Amino acid sequence: MAKILIASNNDPGTALHNFMQSCADEARQICADTNHDYTSIHVPRLTESNIIPSMGDYKICFIAAHGDADGVYNEKDEDVVSTRTTNYNFAQKGFYAISCSCAQNLCPELMRIGAVIFVGYNDSFFVGDNEDAFLECAIEGLKQLLNGQPKNVAHKAMLDKYDEMIDTLPFKDRLLLLHNKERLVFTGDGNITIKDLL
Repeated sequence: MAKILIASNNDPGTALHNFMQSCADEARQICADTNHDYTSIHVPRLTESNIIPSMGDYKICFIAAHGDADGVYNEKDEDVVSTRTTNYNFAQKGFYAISCSCAQNLCPELMRIGAVIFVGYNDSFFVGDNEDAFLECAIEGLKQLLNGQPKNVAHKAMLDKYDEMIDTLPFKDRLLLLHNKERLVFTGDGNITIKDLL
């Protein structure tokens, strides 16, 4: 089965560190449920040197950490994966980020060098009062991909999950979830599956 790299910023001094830890925990559970091997990286090992060089051994890099338009960062605001890092190990790989805004500039950069699936957000990613619902929506695409669904099916399932949760939550959380849904970027060949990644 595929090998997945799961990274998170769980530093206690970082805003939303519990949510990011929960995202990583859920990603590990999905890997276990779908018989995929995984490696976990978190603070203080959440660094460029521990992520990018090792991507040759993994099909997808899943990361839950703070970001901006140019990339994803660790607890020291150092680049983990960004437009300033050397990213050629992401060729023929997938990148799945629960991070603010990284789809703006990092997505085109990774796709330019040959990444085949990118999931992220092109604006702020918000977490409301019902954190479980926000987590469930944010991770649905990974769940579908690791279950062998093609990119276009995984993307639709993720949008459907957002709609399902938006219908059930209080008004404030509905607005925040709608914001996240509308800023989601889920790009790549529509028919590609995890088996097609190198």
